[in-house]
Amino acid sequence: MNAKELLESYALGDRDFSKRSLIGLILTGANLAGANFIESDLEEVTLDVANLEDVELNLANLVRANLSGSILIQANLNGTILEQASLIGANLSEAFLIEADLSDSILVEANFSNAFLTGANLTAARLCRANLANAFLTGACLNGADLRGANLTEADLTRANLTGANLSGANLTRANLTNAKLNWANLANAKLVGADLTGTYLSTLKSIEGTDFTDARNAPNSVELVNMEELNSINSPE
Repeated sequence: MNAKELLESYALGDRDFSKRSLIGLILTGANLAGANFIESDLEEVTLDVANLEDVELNLANLVRANLSGSILIQANLNGTILEQASLIGANLSEAFLIEADLSDSILVEANFSNAFLTGANLTAARLCRANLANAFLTGACLNGADLRGANLTEADLTRANLTGANLSGANLTRANLTNAKLNWANLANAKLVGADLTGTYLSTLKSIEGTDFTDARNAPNSVELVNMEELNSINSPE
C-alpha cells in the first residue's frame, strides 16, 4: 500500500491498517486519528505534523521514523519500537508507551505530560526541554539521556535508571525518585524541591552545583559526594 492508497482508504472510512508493510511512506500533515497500525512496519515513515490522536501503534516498527510536531494525544504505543525516531515538539500527552523502545530518539521539547512510560527504554534519548510532568516512568531506562531543562514535575521515576543522565537545569519538583539510580548523573542547577530520594544511591553524582534540594527527602550532603576528578585520577592507569 502506498501513501495515496492509504489516505484514500482512510477517507472512505477504513481505520484498520494493522500488520501492513508501510516502510518509508511520506504522510506529512496527514489526518489519521483513530487509525489502527498495530504490528505494522512503519520504518523510516514520515508522519511529521500529522494528526495521530488516539491512534493504535502497539508493537509497530517506527525505527528512524519522523513524527516531529505530530499529535499523539492518548495514542497507544505500548511495545512500539521508536529507536532513532524523531519526535521533536510532538504532543504525546496521556499517551501509552509502556515498554516502548525510544533509545537514541530525538525528543527535544516533546510533550509527555501524564504519559505512561513504565519500563520504557530511553537510553541516550535527547529530551532537552521535554515536558514529562506527571509522567509515569517507573522502571524506565534513561541511561545517558539528555534531560537538560526538562520538566519532570511530580513525575514518577521509581526504580528508574538515570545512570549518566544529564539533568542540569531540570525541574524535578516533587518527583518520586525512590530507589532510582543516579550514578554519575549531572544534577547541576536542577530543582528537586520536595522530591523523594528515598533509597536512591547518590554518592557518585557527577554534580550538584546550584541544585535546589529544599524539602527533598533523603537529600545528599555535598561533603559525602565523591570528587570526580580525584576518582578519575585514582582510576587512571599510570
